[in-house]
Amino acid sequence: MKKLIIPVIAIIMAFGSSAFTTNKATSNFFKYVGPAARTISDVQSASNYQATAVNPCVELNDVCGITLPTARTIGLSPASSDFTPTVQGKLWSSQSNHQPFDGTISMEDAQ
Repeated sequence: MKKLIIPVIAIIMAFGSSAFTTNKATSNFFKYVGPAARTISDVQSASNYQATAVNPCVELNDVCGITLPTARTIGLSPASSDFTPTVQGKLWSSQSNHQPFDGTISMEDAQ
């Protein structure tokens, strides 16, 4: 009987930990929704970005958005812990150089 207890507990724990997991998004693409002029303050303001379900951008001249690690409800701005001065600098560098700083940033043509 003692030999069966440990394997049974292990099976129950394995089943229990996997039975309640779901595929949860761990990041979002945040689309730039601010003014078309895209000044430094516009590009570096978290309130000018909204979480989207997909990245709608094509690689062109102006900042379109950024993928950040913390998932948010569609339509919300990025978490302040993700929208750091480093991220803000990367966004402005992308805008001023008209090319993405890295693979997390997408570009578009300003309207």
